[in-house]
Amino acid sequence: MPLVVLVLITAVAGGVAIRLRYGQPTDAPAQPAPTPTRAQEQPGSSRVVLSEGAAEHPDHGAVRILLQTYFDSVNVTRYDRWKTTVVPAKQRQQPKDQWLENYQSTSDGSIRIHRITGGPDDSLRVLLSFTSVQDPSDAPSTMRVGCLRWRTVYPIVRYSGGLRLGVGHPGNALFRPC
Repeated sequence: MPLVVLVLITAVAGGVAIRLRYGQPTDAPAQPAPTPTRAQEQPGSSRVVLSEGAAEHPDHGAVRILLQTYFDSVNVTRYDRWKTTVVPAKQRQQPKDQWLENYQSTSDGSIRIHRITGGPDDSLRVLLSFTSVQDPSDAPSTMRVGCLRWRTVYPIVRYSGGLRLGVGHPGNALFRPC
C-alpha cells in the first residue's frame, strides 16, 4: 500500500510540474469559429480566426491577413494569388500545373490560428487547424477521403518587407477524417 501511495503522489507532482513548466493551452478563440459537425456544413467558414493567445502576438494581424489570402487563393483556385503568399522556393516545389492538379477540388474552412511563436532567423511558427473538403482522389495518398481535419505548423518568414509562408518540414502536418 505505501508503494501505491508513493506512485500516486509522484504522478500528481509530475503533472503539476508539467503544467507549471508549460502552462495551459491558449486555444480559447478570441473570435468564434465553430467546427461544423454535419457533412453538408463542411468545411465551415473560410474566415481565418485567432485564439486569444495568438491574438496577443505582435504580428498577429499580418499573419492573419497572409493566411486569409493563402486560404482564399486555394478556395478559388487562384495560383497567381497563392504565389504572393509563399517564398519562391515553395513556388518552385509546386509549379502551376501541379498546384492546380493538387487543389482543383479543395475547399478549406474552420481555419483557426492557435499559436504564433518565434522561430530561427526572425521567422515565425504558426500552429493552426483547418478542415479541407476535396475529391478523395485529391486527398493525401495515405488517406483518400473527402473531408479531413488538419493540424499543422506553418513556417512564416520575413520576405521583401512582408511575411510569406516558407518551405515546410516534411511530416509537420497531422490529419484525420472528419
